[in-house]
Amino acid sequence: MATPITQEIATVASDPYVPHFQNVMQPTDEVLASRGGVAGLKVYDEIRRDPHAFAILQKRKLEVVSREWKVQPPDNPSRLEKKAAAEVEKQLKAIDFDKLTKGLLGAVLKGFAVGEVMWDNVDGVWTIKLVRVKKQRRFRMTTEGALRVLTRSNVVDGEPVPDRKFIVHRHSIDDDDDDPYGVGIGSVLYWPAWFKRQVLGHWLRGVEKHASPTVHATYTGSFDEKRQAMLETALRKMANDTGIVTPEGVTMELLEAKSGGGGALQEALSRYLDELMSEAVLGETLSTNSGERGARSLGEIHNEVRIAIAKADSDLLSATIKNTIVRWIVELNYPGARLPDVWRDFSEAEDLDKKVERDKKLHDMGYEPADIDYVNETYGGEWVKKQKPAPITDDGKPQPTTLASVTAGLEFAENPHTVSARGREVVEDLSSQLETVAQPAIDAMVEQVRTEFTEAKDYDDLILRLARLSSELGVEDLASALEQGSLLAELEGVDSVNG
Repeated sequence: MATPITQEIATVASDPYVPHFQNVMQPTDEVLASRGGVAGLKVYDEIRRDPHAFAILQKRKLEVVSREWKVQPPDNPSRLEKKAAAEVEKQLKAIDFDKLTKGLLGAVLKGFAVGEVMWDNVDGVWTIKLVRVKKQRRFRMTTEGALRVLTRSNVVDGEPVPDRKFIVHRHSIDDDDDDPYGVGIGSVLYWPAWFKRQVLGHWLRGVEKHASPTVHATYTGSFDEKRQAMLETALRKMANDTGIVTPEGVTMELLEAKSGGGGALQEALSRYLDELMSEAVLGETLSTNSGERGARSLGEIHNEVRIAIAKADSDLLSATIKNTIVRWIVELNYPGARLPDVWRDFSEAEDLDKKVERDKKLHDMGYEPADIDYVNETYGGEWVKKQKPAPITDDGKPQPTTLASVTAGLEFAENPHTVSARGREVVEDLSSQLETVAQPAIDAMVEQVRTEFTEAKDYDDLILRLARLSSELGVEDLASALEQGSLLAELEGVDSVNG
């Protein structure tokens, strides 16, 4: 049985369709290939000068940068791997990782981005001081994908770069690995942006014609070159003068555009081109075009598409960071340790309105939270369970609190033996006696609370009064009645057991 071939066969160097000269390749991006290769990257800088294109490109970058990033050790990390992860996090914070992320995301437009790592040895620890993102025009790629930097002494092929010195992040809309330059989204935006510039140019010329119409002069008689030259001179002076005198037989009129300079067609075409660019960069249009209206659900879908694209950008960049500076930091300082992951958190906070609606449906079905902490932790704040108001009597006053109302709802475990009729009578008789004895004490306590409510001037005064009353409220009479009732019940129980 033949063993698998380990080397690559369909290499870029052997590809007859890939243009390359001497030791370096040229991009396969058709827009760049027709404009001088890598040197033609400046055409993509023209795209960013369009305000709409700049806004959507920034929106895509900032959606990534705005997310919090984390360094996570590998599964079941050793002590060494925990230290390596902590060192990576420390160094990424020191170099302003968000700024580096924003710079390397320039690959989305141009296909690739390059950052130069500035190292320093601090107390025996190899440390990244900063990473400088460079202009792409400065670099070339070999057929093997190796980076070369152009210098004054070598402006064609460039010089090879040392290991662990340059980060290269690539982005390709072709989803293949054949072009080490990548294929940026600039190749998609180039033509809509170019057409938009032409539309705006024609629009401005139309506005100029409307503001300063062409003057048409006629004169009687046959063609006279001398008279025609005199009229042309007079027309040129007319541009700055408020009046003009002409001989008899000469007429002048303004040629105005029929559209009146409104530019409705140009505006519609410009907006259409903006929508094309929005769809190419963000995958949607509702979040960028104020003139477009859509259902709320459609807007949420568009937002989810935009976030999904940003998350993909973040994941691809995280892989580049892990395989470059994270790997270099760990290999230089903690050899043998597995690499930690660097990633950004794209989890969305749960919609509380939807959660409230769900919880309300569960409550209507007869369920409620087992603990009030669920409400506080889910919705924030400090909540307590709302007490049911006291029932109102026929005269409109709250019903007096009774011992029966205090003990209402309390259920005791049934005695395994059947309770006799006499036993039930004894319990009912004792409860009735206790209620009769304790009722005056309960009424007195309720009356004290009602008095404080009546005399309170405002809410703050009421709080102070109730706080003072809690320490002054007399409960001795009620405690004495309950104590006597408890003793009597105990004696009755002993008597019933003894027969």
